[in-house]
Amino acid sequence: MFHLGIRKKITFGFYLLLTLMVGSAVLTYGIVKRVEEQVAFGEVIEDFFNTTLEVRRFEKNYFLYRQEKDFQENQFYWEKIRDIFANNAAALHMVVSSAEIQQLAKEIDTYNGFMGQLHVHNLDLAQGADYEGMGRAQEKLEEQVRHAGKQLTEFGEKTRYAVKSKIKKLLKTTQSILLASMVCLFVSALTIAALLGRKVVSSLKILEGYTKRISHGDFVEVAVGEGEQEIRSLLTAFNRMTKELQMRQHQLVQSEKLAALGTLLSGVAHELNNPLSNISSSAQILGEEIEEDDLEFKKSLIGQIETQSDKARDIVRTLLDFSRIKECKKEKVLLKKLVDETILLLRGHTPNEVVIAVDIPEELSVIVDKQRMQQVLLNLVKNALDAVQSNGHIWISALGTGCGTGLDEVEILIEDDGPGIDAEHVKRIFDPFFTTKDVGKGSGLGLFIVHDIIEWHGGSISVESRPGLGTTFIIWLPAVQQEHDHE
Repeated sequence: MFHLGIRKKITFGFYLLLTLMVGSAVLTYGIVKRVEEQVAFGEVIEDFFNTTLEVRRFEKNYFLYRQEKDFQENQFYWEKIRDIFANNAAALHMVVSSAEIQQLAKEIDTYNGFMGQLHVHNLDLAQGADYEGMGRAQEKLEEQVRHAGKQLTEFGEKTRYAVKSKIKKLLKTTQSILLASMVCLFVSALTIAALLGRKVVSSLKILEGYTKRISHGDFVEVAVGEGEQEIRSLLTAFNRMTKELQMRQHQLVQSEKLAALGTLLSGVAHELNNPLSNISSSAQILGEEIEEDDLEFKKSLIGQIETQSDKARDIVRTLLDFSRIKECKKEKVLLKKLVDETILLLRGHTPNEVVIAVDIPEELSVIVDKQRMQQVLLNLVKNALDAVQSNGHIWISALGTGCGTGLDEVEILIEDDGPGIDAEHVKRIFDPFFTTKDVGKGSGLGLFIVHDIIEWHGGSISVESRPGLGTTFIIWLPAVQQEHDHE
């Protein structure tokens, strides 16, 4: 199925909004231009109407006083009306029909004709013409002039009203276009933002959720699926990053394990020397006494050989289990047995004056990856041994805690009575490459890896230290299997 990429969607949305804006701007500009023309034409019509009123004013004065100057003023404004009509005949077609324009032209000429006749008639009266006959003619001419003048005035009023109505209509149309444009722009912007935001934000939220899981050591792969090219590329790159992080973390844990093995080998070799010496001595004595009849003594020697052989075997097996590279897998493990095996590996590095006390119920078990959990215990106990040096005490205890029925958590405490950790160092103790040991005696990764492994198991670890009195590491582990296993 064809999908538009985010970039194309943004480009398409931009051009759509731009088209709407330009279209509304062009329409608005066109209407405003017409309003401007109508306003200018309205000024002409207003001038025509006012001039018509001036014509009618001097017309009335001439009727009353028969003065020549009133007639001349009347003629002056009539000529102005004729010029306004002649100069704006084309614009008048925008408001009135052609028949009305022809009628107006006729009324303008008719008015002036009647006014001229009336002026001639008044001149004749002034020279002594027959008054009775002239009086009736004068009344008729005055009535005709009034009627023609009224037609001009009514045309001005009608045209002025039509222009105002058209301007109002255009302004309302402009308002409607602007409102519709705003609504279209808002709806379009909202739609585009929703279409883009739904995909982008949902994808980012998915990445955020997976990032949180990865930060806790859960290296999951994101399903790429279908969608925008940019989102699929981002998810693919995220998966590559996750695999790379998983590989790097595995290498980091393994390198730290190898470093710990290098430290343990000398101690383990010394620890193996005792049972091997006992085996060798017992075998020699047994060889010397082979001809004797003391069966009980021979059985005792053979028993010592078997016991010491089992001890050496256990030491080697524990060391091999710890060093073997295998897939991480959680399983039910007896905690006390795991602690005893760890102490066995460190026996060669434990001074005789250092006492390691273990207080863990025999039946207490946890769901852990045995090898990784042993690496945690190994690092913490080794740190405790470094802290107490040649004389001191180390306490390892554990207790199941729960609310109601069953266990919810297992709390493990590893305590020592060493010099403790300074307060300013406690908050950085789990940071990578941070160490309080001398240069060359610590990589600064041990506790960082411990913290990472504990979080991988869904647990947590904290530290309490009392300078001069000792340090306590507190581990909380789930006592039951999590809903999903971490591969």
